[in-house]
Amino acid sequence: MKLILLLLSFVAVLSAQQIVRSFDAPDNGISGLAYYDNSLYAVGSISSTVYELDEMSGSVNNSWMVSTLGSEIPTGIGYAGNLLYVGADDGSGAAGHVYKYTTSGGYQGSVDILC
Repeated sequence: MKLILLLLSFVAVLSAQQIVRSFDAPDNGISGLAYYDNSLYAVGSISSTVYELDEMSGSVNNSWMVSTLGSEIPTGIGYAGNLLYVGADDGSGAAGHVYKYTTSGGYQGSVDILC
């Protein structure tokens, strides 16, 4: 009985959600999103570009290329401790890097990630 009530509660919460706003992506290959301080950050896997988007209109406020090694492509983005972290790998599953940037695009270094 508890499981049924839990499932019904979950369905009620899901049905109450609604789309607040939507806008077109700035790139065809968006592989990750992050949010900080009224800006949405998107990373494009094809263009290797980070886009800072206005959260209300979706307009691009700033953009910069991700400095990847070799054939790596960006696979995600996150925000923590006043920095954006862009994950990238070459698709082999063996290793990759996390690239650190300020929110204005200033490169702050990278870290090797062994998978």
